[in-house]
Amino acid sequence: MPDITIVGMTRLAMTMPVETFPLPYHAHHRTSWMRCAVVGGAFNIGSALRSLGSDPRICTLVGTDEAGEVIRAALRRHGLEGRGVADAPESAKTVILVEPDGRVARAAWTSGASLDYPMERFIEQSVDADLVVVASNPFGEPFLHTAKNLLKLPVAVDLHLAADLTDPEQRPWFEAADVLFCSHEQLRLPPAEWIGEVLDRYPGCQLAAVGRGEQGCVMGLRDGRLVEIDAVTPRPVRSTDGAGDALFASFLHGWLTAGEPVEALESAVLFAGWKIGADTAAEGFLTAGELTALRKVYPLRTRISSWLPGTGDDG
Repeated sequence: MPDITIVGMTRLAMTMPVETFPLPYHAHHRTSWMRCAVVGGAFNIGSALRSLGSDPRICTLVGTDEAGEVIRAALRRHGLEGRGVADAPESAKTVILVEPDGRVARAAWTSGASLDYPMERFIEQSVDADLVVVASNPFGEPFLHTAKNLLKLPVAVDLHLAADLTDPEQRPWFEAADVLFCSHEQLRLPPAEWIGEVLDRYPGCQLAAVGRGEQGCVMGLRDGRLVEIDAVTPRPVRSTDGAGDALFASFLHGWLTAGEPVEALESAVLFAGWKIGADTAAEGFLTAGELTALRKVYPLRTRISSWLPGTGDDG
């Protein structure tokens, strides 16, 4: 099974429902439910990969405060605690608000920085890895050079909403990524055009994908194929928080396991569609066996064409 090192944040989250955005002011509001959970890119992706059978090793900062005790207990339960988890003065935290249709808004706070992380632990966790996932925030940037140039490992990046090809602050991730995912929400171009520009401008990138929420996912491959897969929701949607992490993690697991990117993305779309029936970002992950069984029940609609200029639809 794939050995994957994950660099990112781990946070303690409070999640609650709201009626609509923008929020009307109420001095006191009685909510129908509230959840306290551990989330964050490193934890979400690591938990999903562990459920599928990969061997994830996370490199993250966790506070020595009371919130840190909760986070470390969750890491132990999910089999993610290890040498890659380093101490910080205070734990990262987030507040997540969820509309009835599952749309979310969040506010996040972090005290630690990547300069606080002992880089030798990242190297120790990564020397025999198949791939390194690096967070697309300031915490992740110092790890890009070490992963790519020192360890000579392939790098996967989920840009989330930061997918502006003209932003010089994002250039290190574009230049380092072998695998690049992002969300469609703030793209200035249609997904297929953005994918084409990424693969044309950054020859080291082997594939680029855009998650489109309820519209599914689009992926471009270095060989010219453009893959479009419609979304599925096998159960009622509870929260879309963490859907992108689930899609990303499941794709990496399937791609590294079998080497078939189209099949891996099909499984990832279904994996994420099932996951959003859970209440928090780090719940609702299928095992590999459950995902295989679900694929027999939920056939996916996949279209393959080309992102290369001047080419038509292949079927």
